[in-house]
Amino acid sequence: MGTQAQITKLTPQDRARWAELWTGYLNFYKTSQPPEIYDFTWQRLFDGRLHGLGARDATGHLIGITHFLYHESAWSLTPVCYLQDLFVDPTLRGTGAGRGLIEGVAAAAKQAGVTRLYWQTQAENTTARQLYDRLAINRGFIRYDYTG
Repeated sequence: MGTQAQITKLTPQDRARWAELWTGYLNFYKTSQPPEIYDFTWQRLFDGRLHGLGARDATGHLIGITHFLYHESAWSLTPVCYLQDLFVDPTLRGTGAGRGLIEGVAAAAKQAGVTRLYWQTQAENTTARQLYDRLAINRGFIRYDYTG
């Protein structure tokens, strides 16, 4: 593992680099979003509806991002945390940035009084799953998206 990334909240000055990284994330999942979704998502990251963290190298350059949100659950007295998106610059993977982002979300969730953190990924995302399998429990759920 390389140098440990510093995990911070995203700042308004991160907009351009955040957009590059989020585009990389969307491209990985073979999808895209129009500019108005980028603008809306960025706005929500600062108005409290979504939360975002960045992984930074030693110079403060943004090398990874994560988006997460809290929501109610019928199975808990407290909200739960869904880690929605996580992406690290492909040239900088293995530096601890992904782990740092997940641990940063976990710390934010704990501070918010949240008792459960979860996320999902594609079964074929074997590189990320190596990290996820070290940090969390795969409970075997399969996701379905209703398109009717």
